[in-house]
Amino acid sequence: MEPQNKTKVLTYVRNYALIIIGCFVLAFGDAAFISPLGLVTGGVLSIGVIVQRFVGSGFYLVDIVVWAVQILLLGVSFLFLGKRFTLRSLFATLLYPAFFSFLSRAPIVNGVSIGNHIAAYFLTWPKDWSLIVLAGLAGGALIGGGVAICYHGGGSTGGLDVISVILAKKTPIKESASAFIIDGSLVIIGIFCTQDLISGLVGVLSAFACAIAVQLIYVNASAYIIADIISEKYETIQEYVHQKMDHATTQIQAVGGYTKQEKVILRVAFSKREFASFRSYIALTDPKAFVTFTQASMIHGEGFTPLEGEGVLSKNKSENGDLHG
Repeated sequence: MEPQNKTKVLTYVRNYALIIIGCFVLAFGDAAFISPLGLVTGGVLSIGVIVQRFVGSGFYLVDIVVWAVQILLLGVSFLFLGKRFTLRSLFATLLYPAFFSFLSRAPIVNGVSIGNHIAAYFLTWPKDWSLIVLAGLAGGALIGGGVAICYHGGGSTGGLDVISVILAKKTPIKESASAFIIDGSLVIIGIFCTQDLISGLVGVLSAFACAIAVQLIYVNASAYIIADIISEKYETIQEYVHQKMDHATTQIQAVGGYTKQEKVILRVAFSKREFASFRSYIALTDPKAFVTFTQASMIHGEGFTPLEGEGVLSKNKSENGDLHG
C-alpha cells in the first residue's frame, strides 16, 4: 500500500475510532447517571426523561424516545440541510442510541444493566443529595467528554443540534444562541414536569459540567480557523474546499521574499470542527505545503453569520451556513 493511501486509511480508522469512543462515553454518562436520576440537562435524552415522567415508572421507554427523536431529526436534516450533512452525522446519530439502549437494558452485570448497576451506588433512600450532585456532575462531564471526542473525530452526535444548524442557516440566530434557548427550555419544562426544583438545579449543574468538559477537551469547539496555504497544488486544495467543505476561498498574489518567485496564497475560513480533517487532507495532497492556521473568535459574511450593523437587522440570510457534523 502506498504511503499516502496508508495515511488516508489510518486517518479514517482514527476518526471512526474516536466517534465510536465518544458515542460510548456519551451513552455511558446518560445511562449510568443522567437517566437513572431523571435529570433534565438539555438534548434528546431530556425529551425521553420528560416523557418517562408523564408515563410513570411502570415501563422504561427513555431509550425508545431517544431512538424515535434521533430518527425524526435525521429526516428533518435530510429535508433542510441536504444529503451531505445528514450522511456526515448518520453514523454517530445511530450509534449513540444503540450504545444507550445496550447500557440501559442489557442484563450483563448480576442480572442488571451496566447503567443500573452503577446507578445503584448513588440512588439511595432517603436521598443523599451530596451523592446525587456528584453523580450529576460526573454524568455531565462524561457527556461533554463524549461529545468533544466525537468532534475530534470529525463527527457529530446529531440530535437537537440539527435544529440549531437550520436556524443558523435560515435566520440570523447563531447556533450557540439557539442551542442555549432549546436546552434552557427543556430544563424549565423538566422542572415543571417533575415539580422538583432541587433535581432541576442538579440538572443545571450537570449541563454546566458538560459545557466545561467540551471547552477543556475540544478547546472552544465553536471557534473558527483561518488558514493561509502556499502550495504548488493550491488548485487541488481549492477544489476540495469548494466541493467537499462547501466554503469559499481567496487567492492572494504574493512574491517570495527570498526566492523572488510569484506565489499564490490560498486563504480559507472554516469551523474548528473541520480543522483535523482539512489539515490531514493538505498533508496527504502536498506534504511540502507551507500552512499557517490562525484562530478567529468571530467571522461574519457569506457562508457564516450575517454581518449586522448596530440597531439594524440584516436581511441577507446565508445560503451556505457553516454546517458542522
